[in-house]
Amino acid sequence: MTGIDLSSNSLSGEVPSGLTKLEGLRFLNLSRNRFSGCIPEDIGGFKNLESLDLSWNELSGSIPPSISQLMSLDSLNLSNHLSGEIPAGYQLQTLTDPSIYSSNFGLCGFPLNIVCSNGSNSATKFSRNHQELEALSWYYSILAGLAFGLWLWFGALFFFKPSSVAIFSRVDKI
Repeated sequence: MTGIDLSSNSLSGEVPSGLTKLEGLRFLNLSRNRFSGCIPEDIGGFKNLESLDLSWNELSGSIPPSISQLMSLDSLNLSNHLSGEIPAGYQLQTLTDPSIYSSNFGLCGFPLNIVCSNGSNSATKFSRNHQELEALSWYYSILAGLAFGLWLWFGALFFFKPSSVAIFSRVDKI
């Protein structure tokens, strides 16, 4: 099964967290129902999900951080009564249309032009983390290069007798 469309069916209760067990699911539309409660914490379990529509329900609370694990997501609509900071994540950073979060007057962060009250901004935090990881990868690359170069140098000294004799004789002349 690649898609489920249960929109406009007057369904109520909480969004079933068991839906995330459907690993091959690519499209999920639960819009225009009466779902209440929070978005399931394990929403990131949909590894192949491309489209998620939970709009026009009575969902509240914050958007679970695991939603940033939906790497294939290209269509999202969470128009509800959600609050808190929009999670930062690689795929969520590509969804720049603020209307996907409409009617969520308690949300803040990217792509909304609303700064969170705690002074943090998920886009800034994401960018800062990305820059730190990039700098760290440069340091590890340099360290690996130095280790490899030293290994080659000492390997040549110990395994190739003519080169080690030549090097040590030059050192003795100094």
